[in-house]
Amino acid sequence: MINILFSSWQFNLLAYLFFSVIFMQFYKLAVRDVKRDGVATILLQFLGGFSILLLAPLYPFILPSNPRFYLFLAAVCVFYALNDRLQTSVRKNLPVSVFTILDQLMRFFLIVFGVFIFKEPIILLKILGALLILGANIFLFYEKGKLKLNKYVWLGVLANFILATAISIDIGVSGQFNLPFYIMFTLVVPALLIMVIEKIKWQEVITEFKTSDNRKHYLITGLSWGLLIFFMLRAYRFGQVVTVTTLAATSVLINVILAYLFLKERGRIGKKIIAAVLVIVGIYLTVVS
Repeated sequence: MINILFSSWQFNLLAYLFFSVIFMQFYKLAVRDVKRDGVATILLQFLGGFSILLLAPLYPFILPSNPRFYLFLAAVCVFYALNDRLQTSVRKNLPVSVFTILDQLMRFFLIVFGVFIFKEPIILLKILGALLILGANIFLFYEKGKLKLNKYVWLGVLANFILATAISIDIGVSGQFNLPFYIMFTLVVPALLIMVIEKIKWQEVITEFKTSDNRKHYLITGLSWGLLIFFMLRAYRFGQVVTVTTLAATSVLINVILAYLFLKERGRIGKKIIAAVLVIVGIYLTVVS
């Protein structure tokens, strides 16, 4: 009975929504006062990457024999490192209710890549959905006759472009690995890359965890990071793409509401709810076509 429940797309989708919302809300709490964003990113990546390995025994330990999958994975990790690092700074400086809507631009970029790079057929509903996602973001940032875009909004746009690039490369790679091991790899390797690029010492990461007043926020965010990826991939494995993607998109609206209730993000709440609904409708159109 438990195995049947665990293997249902409904259970995995609900688990994804739960950990996705926890991750979004607590990430903000974890990094809002951090002095060095790179250190916080690495700490969260290590917590998420190594904790998910506890689920590795549930799967046969498989590795691909074709070396091209390792090349794809290496390339993906570079893009994930860039995305994860940028997103920490963006999450730190933008409200959760704004970031959760901005974060959906990744889907807009995926549609653009599909049409212009992978030469996918132009489908009217899919294009309309992509434009709705873009339009929802324009609507959100449009105030008093002009777009108000600070540097963190632009960094968020760049991060989503990079994430879309990573996902375009990553398609089909995760199924070649033990799933928890794959998730660990895509979190820990980017963390190591950030350490090298920003010249961050391991002791700095340890010190941040030991001395931070946000230790419990780090733990909750890190644990939920690996789990949300795990349950998301399983939901897609057992469910239909249209249903899973559309229902998963409701996390946008849930995060807007919870940020209003618990993080006191009260500004422009009506506008944020409208933008969130537009995003959900746009995502539905991109997958139903």
